[in-house]
Amino acid sequence: MRYATAIWNYAEEGVRLPELVREFVGFGYDTISFSSGNFGDMKDPDVREAARVIEEQRLGVTVHCAFDFGIEGVTKVLELFGDAVLAVTFDPMSEVDSCGMCFATGAMAPAIAEILRRSEGSELRVGIEDLPLDEKALERYREDLGPLAEEPRYGMLIDVGHLNMRLRRWKYFAGLPVAEYITRIPVPIIEAHLHDNNGEGDQHGYLGFGNLDFAAVAEGLKAAGFEGVSTVEIAPSFHGSTPAASKPRAKESLAQWKALWEA
Repeated sequence: MRYATAIWNYAEEGVRLPELVREFVGFGYDTISFSSGNFGDMKDPDVREAARVIEEQRLGVTVHCAFDFGIEGVTKVLELFGDAVLAVTFDPMSEVDSCGMCFATGAMAPAIAEILRRSEGSELRVGIEDLPLDEKALERYREDLGPLAEEPRYGMLIDVGHLNMRLRRWKYFAGLPVAEYITRIPVPIIEAHLHDNNGEGDQHGYLGFGNLDFAAVAEGLKAAGFEGVSTVEIAPSFHGSTPAASKPRAKESLAQWKALWEA
């Protein structure tokens, strides 16, 4: 198990990226999760220095991005961090056809397949956030996702804040136990985004902020055989806080999650 922080949520004017990395290492994190927004300029001295800190501290890296970051953007990230990159995950793309809105797996799957091809021989894992959530979803998109499901390095990023809202707001998932929601996922879980909310909005709070049962989350992930990266994804601006005020919460949330996982 690796423990990451979503460092992009702490970027603010006057705070350098390498110093943020060092600060979160001091909290006990052994992996740094970047977003594609951290890499507007791969030649930025702060980005290069952050990569050196990653190497010196022997940290892991995950990258979360939109598909418009592109295969070339991902390739440059892999060149920058090398084997430190454990997972690259994407927000899903949607499209509208005569049946309404659906996932654009016809565009997503080839991009993932190409990244897997370019990283052949490595341990890099690649996946989409919250897709597919169960066998029904996999069957719906099997034409595109089926071949990927045969790839050992393909998987899914589960967002447990979204899990909490689905269980409380979506009729399809209503009444489903947290652990069962997780164990129904039909592909390996490669990363988990951990944050809390009240079930009504995507507040990205610290553990204990809302009403999500994180003991049940740990139980479900263990039952699913999860061995990926746990990423604490607190987003201060989503719940009226600030990066400075949220940093102690990030340290506390890590300790809480480690205690649940290692119990």
